Amino acid sequence: MYLNRQRLINWALRALLIAILVGFAGACGPKYEEMSAQQIYEYGENQFADEDFQDAIEAYEALIDLYPFSVFVTRAELGIADANFMKKRWPEAEAAYESFAKRHPNHEEIDHVIFRIGMCNYEQKLAIDRDQVFTQRAEQRFAEVLSRHPNSRYTTQAQQKLAEVRNELAERERYIARHYWREKEYYASYKRWERINRLFADTEYHEEALYYAARCLFKLDERGEAIRHLELLLEKFPEGDYAGKARSLLSEMQ
Repeated sequence: MYLNRQRLINWALRALLIAILVGFAGACGPKYEEMSAQQIYEYGENQFADEDFQDAIEAYEALIDLYPFSVFVTRAELGIADANFMKKRWPEAEAAYESFAKRHPNHEEIDHVIFRIGMCNYEQKLAIDRDQVFTQRAEQRFAEVLSRHPNSRYTTQAQQKLAEVRNELAERERYIARHYWREKEYYASYKRWERINRLFADTEYHEEALYYAARCLFKLDERGEAIRHLELLLEKFPEGDYAGKARSLLSEMQ
């Protein structure tokens, strides 16, 4: 009899403890419908500062849903993009930044938005033997930061990233050009080398492109253009890696 009574007491205490914990857990969660727009926004900012990015996103989204005309909505929209970026959710972050840029093209943080769009694409870029759409989009956005916001806090980073992705795009052209060269498809190879000379002359592949464009032109019996390319190479890179080869080929043609 005593044991049965003790079991009942223990069971009741356990049930009470569970009820208390469940109630406590429910009380801990924010009740957005009972909060003002400012309170929700500040809660989201605190969660963001604590690196609880998903909770921050949920708070910002609740603010937008409950108070669509609040002065805090624009900040919440940007907060959603930034939180997704910090979570390394690149497609979601890019979509949020793009949407923000369309709605607020003259916002004081637009340079931040454009740079982050570039970074979302930068983080998704593929190897040189794959489609370079992300690299191309990153190039466009980094260039946009520099052209539209030359005094931005992101200027130095944008310059560095732009140089990097442009080098990778030139490397892609080189990869294809060398393939055509090995296959003895000299015109197709020349067109790729010439794209480097025309579009990516500021990259490390320009000298090589001048040399191989000249070799392709030589194979295609376009000696005048081949000579022009070699002379330009020697003018720009008199002590370069291909200077000796360029002089040898030039003397052979002359």
